[in-house]
Amino acid sequence: MDFKPPQIIESRVLTRLPDEFRRKRASEWGDANKPGHELDSFLEGPSFDREGNLYVTDIPFGRIFRISPSLD
Repeated sequence: MDFKPPQIIESRVLTRLPDEFRRKRASEWGDANKPGHELDSFLEGPSFDREGNLYVTDIPFGRIFRISPSLD
């Protein structure tokens, strides 16, 4: 079989976690999964609602963030 090379898809930053919400410390999740390590926030589980809001979870600190499609 002759396969074509994969299509290159350029990525771009859509949004980022504002500094006031960043945490770099130990957490209960970190104690159970990475004992002795200081963890930074990291986002997973993206999901959109019908209004176009993006929801993500901050796993180490048990938070859910909503990112609005509006710029105001």
